Amino acid sequence: MRIEEITIENFRSFYGKQTIKFSDGLTLFIGDNGDGKTTFFDAFEWLFNTSTKRVDDSIVSAKRASELMNNENDFVRVALRFEHDGINEIEKSFKFYKDNNGIIQTDNFNFIGYEDNGTERNKVDGGILLDRCFDAPIRKYSLFRGENNLDIFKHREALKYLVDTFSEIKDFDPYYSDNENKQGFIDYAVEKSNRAYQNAMRSDEKNSRQEKILRFDIDKHKKDISNIKDQLKSNKENFHIYKTKLEELENCKDISEQLNKYNADLKTLKTKKDNEESRVNEDYSIKLLDDNWILCGFAPILEEFQNKVNVLSLEKRKLEKEENEKIGREKALSEVNNSLKKGIIPLAIHVPDESTMKEMINDEVCKVCGREATKGSPAYEFMVNKLNEYIISLQPQTEEKQEPLFINDYINEFEQFSSRFGFEKKDIIKLLSIIKDDIDFNEKRKIKIKEIEDDIAKIEECKSKLLTQSNSIKEEELQNAYMNIINWNRNKDDSKRQIETLEKEEIRIQSIIDKLQNDYDNLAKDTSAKIYSQIHIAFQKIQEAFKYAKKRNTDDFLKLLQEKSNAYLKKLNIDGFYGIIRIRKTFDNSAEIDLIDSNEIIVKNENEALKTTKFMSVLFAISELTTLKRDNNYPLIFDAPTSSFAPQ
Repeated sequence: MRIEEITIENFRSFYGKQTIKFSDGLTLFIGDNGDGKTTFFDAFEWLFNTSTKRVDDSIVSAKRASELMNNENDFVRVALRFEHDGINEIEKSFKFYKDNNGIIQTDNFNFIGYEDNGTERNKVDGGILLDRCFDAPIRKYSLFRGENNLDIFKHREALKYLVDTFSEIKDFDPYYSDNENKQGFIDYAVEKSNRAYQNAMRSDEKNSRQEKILRFDIDKHKKDISNIKDQLKSNKENFHIYKTKLEELENCKDISEQLNKYNADLKTLKTKKDNEESRVNEDYSIKLLDDNWILCGFAPILEEFQNKVNVLSLEKRKLEKEENEKIGREKALSEVNNSLKKGIIPLAIHVPDESTMKEMINDEVCKVCGREATKGSPAYEFMVNKLNEYIISLQPQTEEKQEPLFINDYINEFEQFSSRFGFEKKDIIKLLSIIKDDIDFNEKRKIKIKEIEDDIAKIEECKSKLLTQSNSIKEEELQNAYMNIINWNRNKDDSKRQIETLEKEEIRIQSIIDKLQNDYDNLAKDTSAKIYSQIHIAFQKIQEAFKYAKKRNTDDFLKLLQEKSNAYLKKLNIDGFYGIIRIRKTFDNSAEIDLIDSNEIIVKNENEALKTTKFMSVLFAISELTTLKRDNNYPLIFDAPTSSFAPQ
């Protein structure tokens, strides 16, 4: 199968219809995050999935869906044109539309194929055509998302599938199957010949007692072996589970450390951002009045106001002084006039005293000068007035109320305003500086917040890249990697110790069974059961031959795969260290890929680029073996397997 072109229509970020043509050999897509590289990979995954016909509305182009009017529709479609015994096509599609409520709905799922039979093109089921041209099992070795999924042998069944596919071992299945079911003919023959052998031995009365003892012991130990095999299977399963988890975490050890660092950095940056945001205060409308920011341009007006108030105040004081002087002069003049009336210098107001004054008035005689002062005369009136002035002088004096020159207090209020604002003038003058400082402070905080947000975005992007490298492990597991490593290592080591102990015990019991079986077979000599014994032993030897041949086929396949993998590893690492790939079978019937240096030492901590080329070399080798074995190609599609490579 060789892909010629793919058409992607309204699939996630692929808006509208996009057709991509392929040339022979390697096609490389290079782009920034969000450019659609992974979406391109997802389109292949969706098309190659023949196990479900469920429509997933999450793959509908959001942009195209947003453009639809109610009751308008369009299609999601991925179509592949490829060469496989002629030009063929497969197409998967479904309709999407916006209903009356503006909700996107889907229907009309189709998966169709067009097959070229040499003379005409026939329309067939797309899934059937794909499976015929590109076997479902081999598709496991076609699509790879991220670096950590390149190691195919972390799946236990991978080795068995590859050996079955690329060697002659599958031809053994009708005769011998190395599993619990024992479905092959030789397995059946060994079981049947053993029963016939045992029946013949029981019929021999001469050895029946000894036969019973030996058979009882053999059966007992075989049960022990069976129990050991069950325990071995369980422990191998556990070992594989914990080994796989540890390998995943080991592969992600750096990722785990980096992830924890990213999360710590994100927490610090988000705290910083919160602190910076809490310091920003842009309530300028409140500050306009509450903090008198509205007065920021008031200083020159205030100065003019104060000057005018000063002039007004000065003029007021001048006028008041002049008025007071005038009043004073008038009062003084009045007093002098009263005192100097008729040119007489008057006595003090209490001379003569009140009783004397009354006596003189009654006697109508001025006893001061001895003159007569008859009633009604000027002298008499003078004495009466003098007495009245004296009596009035004894009364509490109320000063005549003087009407102020300025009836209202407006000028004083102006003076108070001027004085108060005078004290605040320096603060008003500072307002412009304060406002500028506050705005500058907020702007600097916003710049700082933007810088922090940019740093957060960069770390989030790095974190996303990091997590795409470990799709098989969740973020929580990565964060708890070190705690898990302790427990999983303990469980793995316990399982390994149990396996070693059980295998030794299995060998020990098997040696006892072999000895008992030998004694049992010796009983058959010179009896009618001898021929049954020979037939059973012959079938057992054939079974062992198949078992050996199966192992030999596996070893030969691994040797061939290793040879071709190393050829690709050398090509992929020109002018650099690349080591030698060794593929070895493990006791749990899986395989491991090691990198060996020139000193025959396993390279434990190869860098990501070398690790990636190691696994990709094996995949290229499998692809080549497919071509050799089946005379057919199949595509290898990788999503970001080289993100850890140097720019060159």
